[in-house]
Amino acid sequence: MPTGSSRPLKTAPVSSFSLKQAMNETREDSPKEKTVARDASDLRVKAKDAFTGEKVKTALQTYITTLKADQAVKVALTSHPPKVEGFVITIEVDNDFLLERVNDLQPYLLSFLEKHLNNGYISLNVCLYVEQDDGREQKRLFTSKDKLDHFMAINPAVAELKTLFGLELE
Repeated sequence: MPTGSSRPLKTAPVSSFSLKQAMNETREDSPKEKTVARDASDLRVKAKDAFTGEKVKTALQTYITTLKADQAVKVALTSHPPKVEGFVITIEVDNDFLLERVNDLQPYLLSFLEKHLNNGYISLNVCLYVEQDDGREQKRLFTSKDKLDHFMAINPAVAELKTLFGLELE
């Protein structure tokens, strides 16, 4: 070959894309992905340890310490004791705002409780707190006079103090 030629050297032709080769590579990768998915499901707690309301309360206190700045959720989880019926835990919250906040955290909270209580069969319900009604209508205390009358009915000493000091409401 002459040294001054500007022709490139011939190389071997580039092999075309092989569909069979790509399918084989995909099949080889598939079992690995399935084992990874299977391993993730193995992380779930499989035990069925029994627990009480006190253990759940302690677990919730521990969970609250992991929360950084969400005061609303801290209040929601501590305002009413959790109810335990078998493997069902019911958490009651005071209003719709707290209900939404706790429902947003429910998967994380459930996972935490499963690990902390060593029970993978826990169900977590979050609902609004309903005051116990014993059949009588409860009067709402809005004005100062209503509040004072209520306190005087509970404790007659309040009425005596009112008359002793000559107190009047504005």
